[in-house]
Amino acid sequence: MDGISGRYAGPAPQKITSLKMKKISFDTKNGHLLLDNIMIAPLNEYEFIKIAKENDIGIEKNRTNTYVHNLSTCGSLNEFEFGINFIFENYCMESVWLSWDGGNTKKYGYSTTEKQLIADKNSLARLLAKVLDKDPDETKKTFSAFNFPWGNISASASIQSAMTSIGMSWKISAMTHEFKKKFS
Repeated sequence: MDGISGRYAGPAPQKITSLKMKKISFDTKNGHLLLDNIMIAPLNEYEFIKIAKENDIGIEKNRTNTYVHNLSTCGSLNEFEFGINFIFENYCMESVWLSWDGGNTKKYGYSTTEKQLIADKNSLARLLAKVLDKDPDETKKTFSAFNFPWGNISASASIQSAMTSIGMSWKISAMTHEFKKKFS
């Protein structure tokens, strides 16, 4: 803990290159996340780092001594700006989280109420509905899911973390299992 905000003040992330805001878009037909029209997800960790370097996409490495790695950058989707976290397990991308530090959480931080977080989640769900050109397939109090044959994209609110985000995850494929076997 850093003593001021009460947040974890662990080791500083390792920067590969400077972070520059990239334009986020989705290829919903194939289940891809794009940054400045470059397919960046889903990829294995090695391909991800290679493509990021080749295309001047600044990445921060946040690794632990476990089989789970978190690589981060930033981007914007319409008028919303996000921190983007790519989660890898055994070098395979499991999910991507676009954390929004706007709306009520920007104004109130950890003092944001549940009602305000739900309003922020609803703002993200409306943004996704517009960008994806479809309504959510499933809506609950703290999340709205847009389902596709390859996986889903969702807007969610975490009451405990006082944050809202967009998540993207994929159904596990045979190729993913083969890659995990090879590198585990």
